[in-house]
Amino acid sequence: MNDFKKRIQNFLDRGESVQIVAPPGFGKSRFGKSLGGLYLDTNMFQTPTELLTAIKASPKRKLIVLDYLDHILTPEYSSLFKFMKALRDQFKYQLSYVFLTSRPTEPDIFNILGDLYEIATEHVEYLPTVTIPEYDTYGFSPTPKQLKEIAGLSGGIPALVKICMLAMRDGTSLNLNENLKLKGQIEEMLTVSPNHPAYVNSSLISAYFNQFKSSALTASETRALEVLLANKGQLVSKDQISQAVYPDVKNYAGVSDHAIDQLIHRLRSKIKSQYTLKTHRGLGYKLT
Repeated sequence: MNDFKKRIQNFLDRGESVQIVAPPGFGKSRFGKSLGGLYLDTNMFQTPTELLTAIKASPKRKLIVLDYLDHILTPEYSSLFKFMKALRDQFKYQLSYVFLTSRPTEPDIFNILGDLYEIATEHVEYLPTVTIPEYDTYGFSPTPKQLKEIAGLSGGIPALVKICMLAMRDGTSLNLNENLKLKGQIEEMLTVSPNHPAYVNSSLISAYFNQFKSSALTASETRALEVLLANKGQLVSKDQISQAVYPDVKNYAGVSDHAIDQLIHRLRSKIKSQYTLKTHRGLGYKLT
C-alpha cells in the first residue's frame, strides 16, 4: 500500500488528478482521507448546493477528495461538475482532484460530467489489498500463525481482515451460516464488483461461492428474481434489473451490461429446476 500511495502522491505533486476504484470493503474512504486536503463524502451532503458550498467555503486549493463519485452521477449535479472544472482551470497545475468510486467511470456518463470527464479519468488506479504488516489488529495480539491464517481467509481485503481479527479476538465463528456480518460483507462486494481479481486470494469468498452459489441466492440475485417474477412472462429490461438490484445507485449508466449479464447467468443456473429464464438480446429477459 505504501508504494501505491507514493504512486498516487506523484500524480498529485504534478497537479494531476486520479480516480481510485475499489469495491466496498477495500478501505478506499480511509485511503482518501489519508491523502489530506479537503475530503468530501457525498453521502454526507444531500444536494449539489451543499457540496458546492463546502468547496467554496474551504480555503484548500491543493487537493480535493470526492468520495462515492458514482453516487452523484446524475444530471442534477452538472452544476457542481462545471464548477469543479472551472476551479481546476483557475488553479491549473496546483489543484488536484481524487475521485473515489466503486466502478470506473465509463464514456457514457460524459454528458453528465461534461468537461470534468477528462480530469476525472486523467489517471485511473485500482486500490490494492493490504499486506500483513499493514493490518489493523483492533486491540488483538495475533500470533504469526494467526496472522498467516487471517491473510489466507481475507485475501488482504481490509473489511474481511477486520471481521477475521475480531472473530479471533472474541472467539466468534467465521462460519458463513453463523456470521451474518461476514456473509453480508461478501455479498455487498460481489453485488458491486462480482469478478474482482483479489477475491481468488480469500478462502472466505471461495467458501461463499462453494456454499451459496449452487443453492441459495445472493441479495442481488433475490432482487433480480423478484422483479422477474413480478413481470413473469413479460420482457424485463436491463434498466429494470439494474434499478431492482442496485436501489441506492443514483445513475444506472454506471452499471455495466456485463455485470447484469453475469448476474442473470448466475441466477439462471440456480433456478433452472423451477423456471426458464431466457435472454432476448437487445431487449431484456423473460421468466417463464
